[in-house]
Amino acid sequence: MNRSLDLRFNFQVLSKVFFAIYLAYSNVLRYSVINIRGLSEVLLIIAIAAQLIHEKFRLRLDKSLLALIVFALYVFLSGFLVAQDFDRLLSSLLTFVECILVFYLVICYIAADGKPDFPMIAFIGLALITTFFLVFRGVGLKRINIADTVNVNAIGVTLSFAIGFVLYLLISKRNSPIKWVIGIASIAILLVGVMMTASKKAIISGAALIILWIFLCYRFTFARIPLALRFAVFGGIIAAGILVYRWYTSSYAQQMEYMINRMSGLYVGESDQARIEMIKEGLLIFVSHPIFGVGFNNARYYISYATYTHCFYAEMLACTGIIGTILFGYAMIRPWAIIVKTRRRIKLRDSLQNTKIIYMLAVFIVFLLLNFTQIAFYAQNLMYVFSVFSAFAICLDINNKRMGVENEKD
Repeated sequence: MNRSLDLRFNFQVLSKVFFAIYLAYSNVLRYSVINIRGLSEVLLIIAIAAQLIHEKFRLRLDKSLLALIVFALYVFLSGFLVAQDFDRLLSSLLTFVECILVFYLVICYIAADGKPDFPMIAFIGLALITTFFLVFRGVGLKRINIADTVNVNAIGVTLSFAIGFVLYLLISKRNSPIKWVIGIASIAILLVGVMMTASKKAIISGAALIILWIFLCYRFTFARIPLALRFAVFGGIIAAGILVYRWYTSSYAQQMEYMINRMSGLYVGESDQARIEMIKEGLLIFVSHPIFGVGFNNARYYISYATYTHCFYAEMLACTGIIGTILFGYAMIRPWAIIVKTRRRIKLRDSLQNTKIIYMLAVFIVFLLLNFTQIAFYAQNLMYVFSVFSAFAICLDINNKRMGVENEKD
């Protein structure tokens, strides 16, 4: 009996190790260290295989996951009818299928553990590794990036959501001083990375997540800890902020000036006007092709700027039409509905869990707002955040049903 349990545990650990390596390699190392063709896919397949063995080959086919699978099939089949560039559609779809596999693994990890800690920690680890490469091997003059071929805004957004995950893990009735030190240090490091990317959307998202955490989670972060430790935490936050600011301004004076210039004119300049025009053109494409759209990642061939619409909602309507929007929209709305419904049941019963739910909803609201300038189903980092939110909802639903069954027995 013990040997069987140990075997299952080892396969669970093996899956998580390979998954963490996969995240680091596919998002950072293959761009900054070495690129071995097919290694990313091999690491992911090993992680999935190990998890399936641990689960005794039982598949966790949640309705949101099924909606994403049907969406991928729909995009592929409709592409034969409407896509102007089927090769581009297929390339983008393969990346999306990889995101679905990651989505599945995140569901498995959170459902098995009963909490979202591991997927969050893995993402935080990825973000810290990314910041390391930005500092020591970054490229670029005004905006630092891990490689010329990587979207610098995607890097910044990854770091900002990693900050949100660190803050979530700090929501507790009692945190040890070591956990506070690790949390504050991680946030300070990630803030350095965000500033190095000079990404407006990442800076705003990160600041929003920090502010929302302070207002929504004060009761279970500062209010219940001893007064002396509270002063120590605030002192540590202030000291970390001063050190980050002084180090960054002295080491990256040019980048600091450029970042301030960018932040001083959030809605001023040709780039912002161009984004608005692309969104308008995307909506006009949808009006002209309402049923199937024009094909996954094919709106660029109908837009005067010859690129994607820079807005997830316009891109989804333009590229996938009404059918695709309904499928993907269901996958996004369902976890939200589950969380809101579950929160009503546990609001008075478990105030700590209620606080965690509120902050997770806040993280997802930032995610939804960010998608006005980013394209979720083209970006692995955003799909990862979406998968954590969805798996969090699934886990809440499982635990809530389990408690309901136990109450009925009582």
